[in-house]
Order: sequence, then structure tokens, then C-alpha cells
Amino acid sequence: MSGRPAQRCSSCLERGRLANRTHRDGIGPEGRRADNLRQKYGLLPEEYDALRAAQAYRCQICGIHEDDIPPARTGRPRLDGRPAAEAVRLVVDHCHRTGLVRGLLCGACNAMIGNAADRPEVLLAAAAYLDRAPPGAGRPKLARLRILDSVTQGRPARVVQFRGPVTVRIDGHEIHLSEGARKTVVSPTGIFEVVEGA
Repeated sequence: MSGRPAQRCSSCLERGRLANRTHRDGIGPEGRRADNLRQKYGLLPEEYDALRAAQAYRCQICGIHEDDIPPARTGRPRLDGRPAAEAVRLVVDHCHRTGLVRGLLCGACNAMIGNAADRPEVLLAAAAYLDRAPPGAGRPKLARLRILDSVTQGRPARVVQFRGPVTVRIDGHEIHLSEGARKTVVSPTGIFEVVEGA
């Protein structure tokens, strides 16, 4: 026991659950959708659909079209084996402080806002971070030299990686590899030396 008095006895709770289940089974998927929109956001299905149309059926943040959002698997399997109604692709975003609906978002953008706890300064800081750190910044792309053995047939190639641009000498020839370049050479010795870089 938690030390708090129970508001209702277990048989009353079970009767309430059964009544709710019976009601939800009776109204069908569209009725359940209408109930959820009304209870959670104060919206009618027609208002939700009008929002979708006003947004051209796209997420208000990233702009993905609802047809390009994979359907989400939601809820528990139904006891009677009937398939559950497909979840909506664009979810309702609302302010947790005021309860007002802001628009419709894809699940990823809605989660992003939720993880930032509705704080614009966190999202602005994240945007500034992404602006000043382009992908791959600070880490040079690896240059790869693949050396095939010209003497022993079938021997696996030897792959050597270098950080950034490099010039190597192998069998008297100089080979320059720019950052991220890939080059294959055939050599009887496989012996190389770095002349410049990496």
C-alpha cells in the first residue's frame, strides 16, 4: 500500500475500463480519432484536416510531405485480431504551457522540440553549433592506397590509409594522393615510403 486512500475500488475501476473499451469499440477508428483530438487538443477532425491542407500536408519545420513519412506502429494489438487504425503521419504540436495548438509536425521534429523542452534558446544554440561545425570539420578524410602484389597471384591487396594528402614513393615512382583519394597500384615489393604529408 502507498499510504494514500484509493479513490475507487478495483471492481469500480474495472467496470470503468470495460465501459471505456466498449465505448471505443462502438465508435470505431474514426470515432476514436475524433475523441483523441478533442480530449488532447480541443480539435475537431475537420479542424485537423484544415490545418493539414493549410500546411500543404507538410511538416511546418522540415517540410517533409506526409506521404513521405513512414506509418508509425502504435498501440497494442487488438484482442479481436482486427487491424488497428493507421496512425496519422503529421502529429499535433501544442504549447505545454498554454495548451494552444501551434501546428502539425512530423514525429522527428515534434520530438526535437520536446527534447529541447520548448526552449527556443536551446534550438538556436543547436543551429549555431551546426553552422560553425560543418560535417567532417576537424577530421581530414582518409586517403587510401591499395597495393596489389604482382608476384604472388591471389594474395589479398594491402590497404594503407593516410590522414590527409600524401605523396608516397613506391618502386621508384612518386604517387600523390589528395585528401579522401583512393588509388590502386601494382608492386612486386609492396614497399613504399612517405615523401610528403601524412
